[in-house]
Amino acid sequence: MPSASLIVARAFWGVCIFRLGPQDLPRSGLLLALAALANLVLGVIINQRQLPLGAAILVALLEFGVLTGLTALLTLAFRYPRRLVQTLTALFGSGAVIGSLALLMLLVLRDIPQILRVGIFLWNLLVMAHILRHALQVHMAAGFVIAIGYAMVLIQLIGLFGRSLGSA
Repeated sequence: MPSASLIVARAFWGVCIFRLGPQDLPRSGLLLALAALANLVLGVIINQRQLPLGAAILVALLEFGVLTGLTALLTLAFRYPRRLVQTLTALFGSGAVIGSLALLMLLVLRDIPQILRVGIFLWNLLVMAHILRHALQVHMAAGFVIAIGYAMVLIQLIGLFGRSLGSA
């Protein structure tokens, strides 16, 4: 019988390849915390390859805050607040899977070619769209537009904080 961690990893992979949705994950605060922690740690490790540790932590925390805050607002606005835990679990878990693969590529290739970076970014957006489509009961195109909105907000906040850190 497979271990619980293998079952969870397979479930997150299933989300990443569009076979499972957030509704297929258990509504578990512990699983959410573990997925969020894995995503946060991977974010720091990946960001630290280009940023000092403090800035890498800040960027990872911004990613965490944007994802959590906007997802909470969306599930409330669409009147699906009970879906928040599973939606965040799917977002953080799939982010950890994609982040793990990106980190593995960075370790093997040292520098990921631009075409692969774009591919990883698009895959991440499509996975987010897939999760949001199920969580909010919207069309995949609407989920994709929302996912692009997440990315734009995050990029703007990183730019804003980056400028303020540079002037401090």
